[in-house]
Amino acid sequence: MRRSLACLIGMLLLAACSKTPTTAPTANAAAQQTATAPQPAPVGTSGVSGAAVAGTYLGNGKPATLTQVTAHKDDPFDGKPIVALVFTAKDQGGDDKAAINALFGNFGDAIVARIEPDGTVVGVDVVHSGLRSPGGSISIGGVFTMKDFSDANGQISGRLTSNGPTDVFDQKVEADLTFRTKAP
Repeated sequence: MRRSLACLIGMLLLAACSKTPTTAPTANAAAQQTATAPQPAPVGTSGVSGAAVAGTYLGNGKPATLTQVTAHKDDPFDGKPIVALVFTAKDQGGDDKAAINALFGNFGDAIVARIEPDGTVVGVDVVHSGLRSPGGSISIGGVFTMKDFSDANGQISGRLTSNGPTDVFDQKVEADLTFRTKAP
């Protein structure tokens, strides 16, 4: 309960302090970018679970390579079950507490995204060597979204995105990751 309350307070504070870019491309420019943007190349897979992650993850312009994604049951939020998607640069080795351990840098650069059953992103914690974060991770609320989400046949897949660069305490974070992993 305390952890859930602390996470919720942290997400609310960060949402209040986070700001999205003030200039947005026109609808035509955005459509042209989407139509001509190259598809992300796979950056790694984990053959054991059939998990895969591909795409980009930047902290203050510095790229990170996330090689693994796993899904774990997490504490309910607002009465709904939550799944923690744990994207990491290093092998999680079957760690059943990967969502917590990733926040302390145990797996290198990481993203922990908490989602509802329909794929709605409740909150995201980012760990990136390019960010200045005294506690190891930065919580972000209201920025990341899920697209093309599917939870079927024991697999979760989709596209987790920050929808371009976002400012977090005068630092830039950007992620656009396509993934699939075994459901918890």
